[in-house]
Amino acid sequence: MLHFYEGQVRKFLTQFIRILSNFSVETGKASDGAINLRAVPVVYGDPTRQVANIIRNNSENALNYAPKIACYVRELNYDRERMQNPYHIEKQHLRERDVDADGNYTNQLGAGYTVEKVMPSPFRLEVTADIFSSNTDQKLQIMEQILYLFNPDFEIQKTDNYIDWTSLSYIELTGITFSSRTIPVGAESEIDVASLTFSMPIWLSPPVKVKKLGVVQKIIMSIYDDDGGIAKGLIDGQLASRSFITPNNFGLLVSGNQLRFLGSTGVNVKSGGDGFHTGARDPGTVVDDAFETFGPPLNWKLILDQYGKVINGTSQIRLEQPNGNQVIGTISTTTLDDTILLYSIDTDTIPSNSLTAVKKIINPATFNPGTPANGDRYLVINDVGDSTASFQSSTWGTLVAKVGDIIEYNSATGKWNIAFDASDPDSTQHYVTNLNTGIQYRFTGTEWVKSYEGVYTQGNWSIVLDGGYQQTEDADANDATTP
Repeated sequence: MLHFYEGQVRKFLTQFIRILSNFSVETGKASDGAINLRAVPVVYGDPTRQVANIIRNNSENALNYAPKIACYVRELNYDRERMQNPYHIEKQHLRERDVDADGNYTNQLGAGYTVEKVMPSPFRLEVTADIFSSNTDQKLQIMEQILYLFNPDFEIQKTDNYIDWTSLSYIELTGITFSSRTIPVGAESEIDVASLTFSMPIWLSPPVKVKKLGVVQKIIMSIYDDDGGIAKGLIDGQLASRSFITPNNFGLLVSGNQLRFLGSTGVNVKSGGDGFHTGARDPGTVVDDAFETFGPPLNWKLILDQYGKVINGTSQIRLEQPNGNQVIGTISTTTLDDTILLYSIDTDTIPSNSLTAVKKIINPATFNPGTPANGDRYLVINDVGDSTASFQSSTWGTLVAKVGDIIEYNSATGKWNIAFDASDPDSTQHYVTNLNTGIQYRFTGTEWVKSYEGVYTQGNWSIVLDGGYQQTEDADANDATTP
């Protein structure tokens, strides 16, 4: 074992000395009749020779100060009567409350930990407190204040850590020696010392093992490559093939702030594919198309009860994006429909817009912008403006635009111009928000699709549940996830 020192005996001694602190004695009355009090100092009773010499002002003729109390350890013995199984290990699974950026606790769950504690060793600590007094009245004043506290013992606490099973102990008064003087006193006037002996059962603990709980979010199997041989990625670090595993191969439909479970028999279900099916032209059809392909939505409760318990506002669903990033949000159940989970997205995980937002997605054949303002932008879903277009209109003037282009009005020239050319995009992954609906769209290189809404097939989404799984005592398995 590496060097370990936590000052455990020292902490018990500190608590003992604090108990005997803050007592006082009367030294007479002032002119106004008020009683004068003098605090009785408490010191640890075995100073080094050098310190003791300094206290005596480097002289053997200096008298010790009185009154005062000196404490010291008389014995420290192994307490075999309290010995328990020395090989016992206790595990505790703990959850912190989350902390915000300002260091304040929130109502969300934070990190999880497993604490493994080895059975501590029992000891009996015997301590003596010597009371130095210059007369009997001082001694009686001090002892009367101390003795009534021990009836028959006094409970102490080494630490306020509630998982520390050695923090509580008690101090028991075991003996009193009223005076150190002999009878007859004799000619010398030495300081009278009364000795109180105390006993306390304590525990000495070895270091504990603290493990931070993790959450398995994805299982990747890449042992074999496409040719059936051992994957070279095991050696050179590049994965030749991957298999993403989702329990029961379920898909997920994301529509607005609602999530639905999809079955696994649809023709679009595939392993390791892109797994994203979204539409920009008619946002309502994505739901209908999903049900036609995958079948009716499934009951969330029947599925989730197999893996854990949903904690509203804490449990998460993470959506894998084509660029490898994740859109993360918390989930909540609803009593209105067991096939729906409510989804609250962390806006910080949504991709940032690369293009200025558009007012609407329009069909230029039927839409009239009225009197446009400078900078008004629209995303068009039909060609406009040349001889091959399906229509021509004086509304757009000399504008020539194709499907997927974003057009913008310039009040200085009084004309509509192309702000984004879908037929000749750059290499940037472009995102834009429709201000009319609040929906963000992503340009695939050929068309605009919803940024993160749509269908996610197996391996492209994961759910993080907190607790509720009772089939194993392994702390690391208490959080259930998919895929």
